[in-house]
Amino acid sequence: MMIMEKDIEKTSINSWLEALKGAKGSNAKLWKDVYKYASKPKRRRVAVNLKKLDRIANNGENIIVPGKILAVGSVSKKFNIAAIEYSADAKSKLSKAGCKMESLQGFLSKKDVRLVI
Repeated sequence: MMIMEKDIEKTSINSWLEALKGAKGSNAKLWKDVYKYASKPKRRRVAVNLKKLDRIANNGENIIVPGKILAVGSVSKKFNIAAIEYSADAKSKLSKAGCKMESLQGFLSKKDVRLVI
């Protein structure tokens, strides 16, 4: 069962990296930075708590986290978010708060995207 979990994680990160390779436009520097953080080994990727997101995010903002979202804290704002991985509790809390969890591909076409590390 552990091998299957690793394969799913590897497929997820590979799809992120492939999408980022083709990212161009006005946000080219942002996507380069996201690629840099996302291509790190899993044990060295960022982990962001919900309380940090709630503190720095604004309503309606587009946020990208090239790592994992952890469930520490609560969310009182509604924002759009894309991350490589979410803990089960974090997904639940984000959904209850009305946040929209999107894929990276959906964010590539958006202009106002904020990187949180």
